[in-house]
Amino acid sequence: MKRFLLPFIILVIFMLESIFVNFVAMQPAFRDWLLSPRFVLIALVFMTIYINRKQAMIFGIVFGFLYDIAFTDVLGIYALGLPAVCYIVSQLIKIWQNNLSVVLLICLIAVAIIEFYVYGINTIIGVSDMLMGRFLAERFYATLILNAIFTVIFALPLQKCFQYFSLFYAKER
Repeated sequence: MKRFLLPFIILVIFMLESIFVNFVAMQPAFRDWLLSPRFVLIALVFMTIYINRKQAMIFGIVFGFLYDIAFTDVLGIYALGLPAVCYIVSQLIKIWQNNLSVVLLICLIAVAIIEFYVYGINTIIGVSDMLMGRFLAERFYATLILNAIFTVIFALPLQKCFQYFSLFYAKER
């Protein structure tokens, strides 16, 4: 039963992202910005750090395809981007210490990487014609602030959750 609990938690986070977009990000107060919650990415960062890279990359592929199917016109952008970010995070955590403030910084780096990656791919294939200055002003900074707030609020619960699952997955090996 515990095997299905972690995918269920990530699925709930995935659904909360779309609920957040529908009910919060579309409010008139946020009309000037394009808010992109990256809550699943943040959970994958915690999974990479506290469980293992392989598990996080598998979840990244699966939920990346869900992102692509639900939110984008091009399949594969998130399915390749999320596992790549998990790999980069696994390399960064080898260099830096594993404490909560570093994890918060790594989460923001991961959000920045995925935002620039998606912007770059969409610009290259012609899906978006947004200029870099407009991207930074309307989307990037707002998205970074939103995800920083989410990470600060949910860092401790996510850390405890994934530390618990790391004990479970260590017994399974």
